Amino acid sequence: MISLVVPALSGPNTGGTRFNRRLVAALRDGGQPVQVRDFDTALDAIGHPMALPWIDSLWLPRLGEWLAAAQRVGVPARFGLLTHYLPALVEHGERPPAAGLSEGEALALRHAEAFLVPSEYLASELRALGVDPSRISVLEPGLDLPVEPTPGDPTSTTRAVMLANVVEGKGVAPLLDALAKRLHDDDALELRLIGSLEMEPGYAQRCAVNVREHPALSPRVHLTGPASHENCIHALLEADVLLSASRMESYGMALAEARGCGRPVIARKGGNASAHVRTEWGGRLVDDETAVADALVEFARDTEARRERSRLAWTHRLQRTWSACANDLLAALADRSAPRPPQ
Repeated sequence: MISLVVPALSGPNTGGTRFNRRLVAALRDGGQPVQVRDFDTALDAIGHPMALPWIDSLWLPRLGEWLAAAQRVGVPARFGLLTHYLPALVEHGERPPAAGLSEGEALALRHAEAFLVPSEYLASELRALGVDPSRISVLEPGLDLPVEPTPGDPTSTTRAVMLANVVEGKGVAPLLDALAKRLHDDDALELRLIGSLEMEPGYAQRCAVNVREHPALSPRVHLTGPASHENCIHALLEADVLLSASRMESYGMALAEARGCGRPVIARKGGNASAHVRTEWGGRLVDDETAVADALVEFARDTEARRERSRLAWTHRLQRTWSACANDLLAALADRSAPRPPQ
């Protein structure tokens, strides 16, 4: 039995929620029993026999409650961490000093029996923070493409898309500011920003006002709000390029999906972005949001380069199934339970 302590699988269309939902489905499709509980239900079960619970990193702020509950009933506080991200990495955009970790992160590093991470990048960050490599397993997500990909077909107007909630960590505002300064009246460019406007409403409102009031942005940039996963994939297939100005990606689901759709990616350096963006795949990795804007404008103005990068992205598109992800998890769990040779 695999026990997952995660937010509702029917929750918002975030990378972490989709990861949990698709992993559970793939495990069950393969005949593997999976128990899914929320944090409070799992907390009440401490002291009763259960498989090692894998706690979603969204619950890091409540890990102190887990340890206290185990202490009250006199049992070990056993858990593994399903580590979609570490908040301190998002906040700092790079590895923080140990003193910069939250209480929940520090507790997890000390007490978690094991960590499941989506990328080698996040595994390396945990190792640098002092986690023994034997406690870490990389579980790369699969791709879920409800629409069959087709090759890109660049036209005279460059169609760019950004799949990101409109929050500070995604770099939306500085990207818009930089674009506003670089676009010319004759630049044939459209940019769709698809993602929640409610997670940081003040920030999203400032971005919307900037778009509405700036003459270079208002005819070209559209903040469309959230969309279903299927509609996000449709948007990728209709686009010539995916943009990412995020300061840090633990994995980068949107980047991976763009690769699966065979679309070039222009991304800011940070976290696992470098695993998805390579020149030979038609991509471009740059230093900051201003450079993302520069690279997009350059992309839009060079039709031949757009066609070549589209061809490269299609030739090197990513293929990865969720059943492969589920099998990797089972292999990691089997390896952890195997007897260890004497030291």
